Amino acid sequence: MEERVTVALLLLLTISITAYHITDKHLLDLSSYQELLGARNFLEGKELSTSMLNRLTAAVYSFFSTGELNSSLLLTIAKVIPILLSLLSVVAFYFMLKQMLSPLASFAGAVFLLSSQAFLLKMSSGIYAHDSLGMCLFILACSSLFIFKLKKNYLLLILSSALFLLSSFGWDAGWVMPAAVTLSLLAEFIFQREKEYSSLAAVALASLISYLTTSPAIFSKTLTLNPLSLPTLPLLIIGAALLLAKAAGRYKCKGKFEFFTASIFIISVLLSNFDAFPASFGIALFSAFSINELLNLKEEKAVLAVFSLILLFVSFEFTKTFMKFEQSIIVSLFIAASSVFIVSLYRDRRINVYITFSLILLLLFSSVGVAALTQLRLSDVVGEQVDEMMEWAKELPEANFWAFRITPLLEFTSGKQGYGNDTEFAQFILSNQSVEFLKERNITHLVVDASMFDNIEMIKTIANNTKVRIDSFRLYGTQVDQNRNYYAVFVTADGKAAFVQYDPLTGNLLEGDVVIYMGEGRRTVPLKKFLRVGSYRLIYPQDNYRVNLFLLFFENVDGLKEVYTSETGEMKVFEVLG
Repeated sequence: MEERVTVALLLLLTISITAYHITDKHLLDLSSYQELLGARNFLEGKELSTSMLNRLTAAVYSFFSTGELNSSLLLTIAKVIPILLSLLSVVAFYFMLKQMLSPLASFAGAVFLLSSQAFLLKMSSGIYAHDSLGMCLFILACSSLFIFKLKKNYLLLILSSALFLLSSFGWDAGWVMPAAVTLSLLAEFIFQREKEYSSLAAVALASLISYLTTSPAIFSKTLTLNPLSLPTLPLLIIGAALLLAKAAGRYKCKGKFEFFTASIFIISVLLSNFDAFPASFGIALFSAFSINELLNLKEEKAVLAVFSLILLFVSFEFTKTFMKFEQSIIVSLFIAASSVFIVSLYRDRRINVYITFSLILLLLFSSVGVAALTQLRLSDVVGEQVDEMMEWAKELPEANFWAFRITPLLEFTSGKQGYGNDTEFAQFILSNQSVEFLKERNITHLVVDASMFDNIEMIKTIANNTKVRIDSFRLYGTQVDQNRNYYAVFVTADGKAAFVQYDPLTGNLLEGDVVIYMGEGRRTVPLKKFLRVGSYRLIYPQDNYRVNLFLLFFENVDGLKEVYTSETGEMKVFEVLG
């Protein structure tokens, strides 16, 4: 396949995956609005110290518009920039790999990077995260460095060093990734007895300056990676086995920079305990290395072993979705052993090539399939009633809003001020604190919606309040028993089910007992003890009638005046009086 065709295919695949949500009305991650507010405030002159991504976004916005700030245009730019950064990253990663591996392995590695969940959850059109620019600059730096190794153009080495330095300011990994490259190059030079140290010295200098000027936030993150869930896990195991064989003197690697690759991979696995995003770089690199070695295997027994390992993994990943763990293991072992036995009946050496390419295609499709499913499962986290409320909020002359989770979105869309402390919000909503709590924080409007009842366990965790017991039952469906009694089935987020008898002609719930199933037990509660919010939600407050969440929907809180209610009654806005 010609190089320009390969690049075109990578560009097409990248746009297809990362631009999936570009037409959505909102960003997919509400925390993205908090980041995007930095770009808006920078444009308005309210905030001069902001991230590199926000400065880039503001520069692009200023190029297209110089008039009154347009939130829709700024949001569109925020959706497009991650796509462009993804395109640059994937293509640069491909050209970096080409200096080390075969074209096919390089293409596979670029696809593995693009289709990894950690990569997509930072560099898709619905996500606006400052880490995306840092990753792009880092990959461009690595690509420039390895092209320099081939062409010995020292301008590329200077460019690489500058990009490493810039990347350290662009994401939470800070100096950690340039330092990882330095250590990995050092490992390569030690084991290979390289004589040319200019690249190591340049990257080491960039790493040192980065270390002195940046403070990585990566070690405080919780977005960890589970290596067992990776579609490329068999490749990682194979690559590790081949490197061990090389260390024992029983195998010679076909690609270049195997010690660099191994070192980056080990560091990435360690980093994955803190943040999966930067770790995706090293994992994709090592997967490409394994592909490159697989393409050059000629021993029939080795090919059959690889075939059985990957087939076992793929079979297990498929069967575990509908079988018990033990059954899935047994069936997967049987499938793998049977397939290897059948293949081993053919002694034609061409079977090696057939198996190798089949496995590569299988893993590529598997990885892209995971990426497609990831994008399909990401959905708009904002409903129509929130949009309607924000349109109403725009008409207010001055306001300082407080809402759970959506404060940055409300602030960005309406142009009003917001108070975004979700921990304090959870504490207030699950207590009976007075309106003075709001006045102390200069809050003029409080926003609540009925979905808080559904997420009560999460709110309790945030508030560190386990005493409150409120169950929210959402309508799930209907059932008819053998006596022709009709029941509406309501369920909670934690798996409780409530059966309420109803009239099939009118659809009205019938007075009487509600049967609640909880795990292996059951209890009955009179229907009159339940309260209704909207058409499809029953609230069982148990003995928590005095917490603010309950009072705001079913009674009142002194000092708060209801000034907005959605058509369904599920979203309310209260004005703080006095």
